Amino acid sequence: MCFVAARQIGGLRSTTCKPKAEPTDKIWPVITSADPAQWPAITLLRCRRRYWGIEAGHQRLDATLDEDRSRVRTPNALTLLGMFRRLAVSFACAWLDDPIRRQQKQSTRDFLNHLNAQNSRRALSLVTSLNPTAWKAG
Repeated sequence: MCFVAARQIGGLRSTTCKPKAEPTDKIWPVITSADPAQWPAITLLRCRRRYWGIEAGHQRLDATLDEDRSRVRTPNALTLLGMFRRLAVSFACAWLDDPIRRQQKQSTRDFLNHLNAQNSRRALSLVTSLNPTAWKAG
């Protein structure tokens, strides 16, 4: 392989420790054109950790609302759509806080399916009514 502009090639090792499980190691390949004097290994490691810190907070939006596949690219549309997605997740958390739903182990996806019932009438009721009935089962 020939990486013409590569100034550094290496691997970052990460270890994941889960409760009641053996730690697992993973090596992430790193190829960069960054000058080693300006971007030593410790700086690359910090960048990688910062990236995963952002992704951890984004995981619920991506897993439930498939945010990474969004085709929206303009800044205003991204901001507005992001606000609505976060609002949907907040509503879902409140909906799922009901003891019966918690006992049934329902998820954010179940909440979205609930709102999508009856041709999205429940979702429209939730955002347009002063006293929405979208929370009620049925």
